[in-house]
Amino acid sequence: MHNIHLRPQEDAERQLIQEVISLCSPQSRWEAERGYGGMNNTTYLLKLDGERYVLRLYETHTDTVKIAFEHHVLSALNQSEFELQVPSPVQVNKGEGPTFLSVNDPHNGHYKIVSMFTYCRGKNPVWNTPDQLIELGKAAGLLSSALAKLEVSLEPVYPPYYQIQQAYPLCPPDKLIQLCLSPPDELKECAEEMQELLPVLPALFEALNGMDDLPHQLVHGDVNASNVLSDDHGRICAILDFEFATWDLRVMELAVPMSDLLTMDKSDEWMWQALEGLIRGFQKQVRLETEELRAIPQLILLRSLDVVMHFISRMFEGTDEPEVAVNQIIKLRERIEWMNSNEERLRQLLWV
Repeated sequence: MHNIHLRPQEDAERQLIQEVISLCSPQSRWEAERGYGGMNNTTYLLKLDGERYVLRLYETHTDTVKIAFEHHVLSALNQSEFELQVPSPVQVNKGEGPTFLSVNDPHNGHYKIVSMFTYCRGKNPVWNTPDQLIELGKAAGLLSSALAKLEVSLEPVYPPYYQIQQAYPLCPPDKLIQLCLSPPDELKECAEEMQELLPVLPALFEALNGMDDLPHQLVHGDVNASNVLSDDHGRICAILDFEFATWDLRVMELAVPMSDLLTMDKSDEWMWQALEGLIRGFQKQVRLETEELRAIPQLILLRSLDVVMHFISRMFEGTDEPEVAVNQIIKLRERIEWMNSNEERLRQLLWV
């Protein structure tokens, strides 16, 4: 019963999965279905001797130090009193080895890192009503509180968001400004937006000065609808994808989902109610300091700027098509326009 559903490259994928299964649980009966992996990995939903797992194929790096830290955080959370589900890495070699291994990708012959995780029940939420964002804020706050108490022995690899100047060697600030001055052919589609960003970028980078004085802790850094699961009653029941967990500003755990809300195709009234619910849900769990609240407008834009630099870098690497970076550049311009018109009202909502 070795099946892969809904995939034309069945033989190559079966070969990869069988290699992993042979190390984790030889002689097992298994089924696999292609999952909905994010931009950074491919996932398979596995049924192994009746138990369900998720197999992740890391697509963008083979840095075992990064993966070891992610798995270290997940293992520590699973041993804590955190009340929501998080994936638990499964040890290979019959439960006696590490939680990841290197395999050859049959599609291209390159070696990649593969991990198997326990399965979390639930489904990605769809934001139909603004009140649903209270749940997301509460989940982010619960996670923030749990991570603040977590004891981890490994050092994080990723720098804080506000150290963006050093985060992307293929697209540092001066390179991004140069691209806006003279967009390459790959980014011509958003040349107008890049020209509009040009006078704004220096101030965005300047606003990061002094951020290191704000409260820091371990953060997930990417809490959004694609990285949480909800139960049949609409309650957030699981948080996924800790790949970018690191030591960063505590308030980023709220600023990130706030930033992601701003380009949704919703009415102004819906958006303001959703933002209020998100903030209220988070602050029921975590009481932020005044200086943290004051920084949120800049951090909302920082999140979007970080995503732009991330996907331009991936474009240069050949990992993603230019359209991905183009879309993120357009979204950054939209968020800046929104902030120019709404920052005062946002600060009132934050009680700053």
